[in-house]
Amino acid sequence: MMTYRDAPAARLYVCPGCSAPEQGPPHGGPVACSRCRTAFTLPDRSAMLANPGQLAPPDNNPERLAQLRLQDGRPRMATPTLQAVLGGNSIQPGREQEALAIWQSLRARAQAQDVTASEDMATLVLILSQLPSIAQQPALLAALSESTYDAGVLPRHKQEQLGRLARMAVGAGDRPGALRYLSWLVPNGPDIDVDSEFRVSCAALATLDRDPRRVLLLLGPQKDAVPIVDSMDAMASVLRANAYEAMGNLPLASQILRELPEARVLGLVRGRFPSLSLCAQSGGVYEAAANQQSAQKAAAGAGAIGCIFGVALGFAGLITLLAGTVPALVTGGFGDPAVFITMGIGAALLIAGVAVVVGARRKGKHAAWLRTNGLSLTARIVNAQMTGTRINDLPMYRFMLQVAGPHGPYEASFNKLAPEHQVAAAMGQEVRVRANPGKLQEVILEE
Repeated sequence: MMTYRDAPAARLYVCPGCSAPEQGPPHGGPVACSRCRTAFTLPDRSAMLANPGQLAPPDNNPERLAQLRLQDGRPRMATPTLQAVLGGNSIQPGREQEALAIWQSLRARAQAQDVTASEDMATLVLILSQLPSIAQQPALLAALSESTYDAGVLPRHKQEQLGRLARMAVGAGDRPGALRYLSWLVPNGPDIDVDSEFRVSCAALATLDRDPRRVLLLLGPQKDAVPIVDSMDAMASVLRANAYEAMGNLPLASQILRELPEARVLGLVRGRFPSLSLCAQSGGVYEAAANQQSAQKAAAGAGAIGCIFGVALGFAGLITLLAGTVPALVTGGFGDPAVFITMGIGAALLIAGVAVVVGARRKGKHAAWLRTNGLSLTARIVNAQMTGTRINDLPMYRFMLQVAGPHGPYEASFNKLAPEHQVAAAMGQEVRVRANPGKLQEVILEE
């Protein structure tokens, strides 16, 4: 069991008037915004602060884990109502303030015990927390989580905020603050969202405490040994790998990191916990292997169509060349001009096919270089047009992008084979690309 004793010096909240993060007394009560002077009353937390709290051990009963496993594999999606006001499952670039205004509206309705508004409010904070522009404002993110906790209706809505606040405290190296929020969490809840918040947040604190065995007790020895909600799987994998590295098992730590959906996720999780130096050794091994694999895939993908077309062209040229040469050899008809014309056409097609294959291989090597050395940028798909090429009955599209470049947004494009229904679904979606540092308009999709 662990307890906390230190009371917080202040409590953050989002001003209902100007949406700025503000400080109030930890126990709650009347406050006024220092910027716009909007008055507000923070809910009372005196009873919570007076309770020293304890962190219970995880309940790993097989029957209980089996019940949680039945709830696994259900990705968190915005409700149709929230998608309608956001324009999708994410926040469009430059619309962060609009999203905050939507959150304020949902907050007001949730305070009136509107469960649907509370669900949308909690989901919107989750989406906001994943935006780099919000993640770079920890005071605002903490204030959003604190105010969402205050307004939340369902226990899991509140649990999610406490878990995020605890992990933010761990990331800042604030052990008393993390322990305080964790002590308010519901331990071993029957809902996988509630249970995962407890487990992953406690594992983050155990990592700060250099207690790798407790991390593995909370998260399990490998993925799916203990059910973790999909949105927290990657964080759990990184904490699990770090635990194995702390125990001296570097090969297993590197293997655990292969549970991650893509290499950049490791950097995102590390960014959430700057105080922990996660996977200092195994991370490098994993990233090198992942980059090499990604480069091979990029090379194969970029050169595949050209190689297929070049081989087909070259094969047609070889057949044509043989069609002219073999009969001439048998009959001695090399004096016939038609034979030389046939042989010439065959030779030209063969040379063209070889040139296409060589060019495709060169393009593949360049794509591999770009995947390894290119700038990793965020982009949004804004349009798509058919190129007229079809391979295996799949049309090739040119996807137009709005890229968030190092010097501001710019337009770029890439070509990709895709079925029509996927193209329609891709419109407006955010993707990652690799851009040539010397020619930013040259990009490949980061897959």
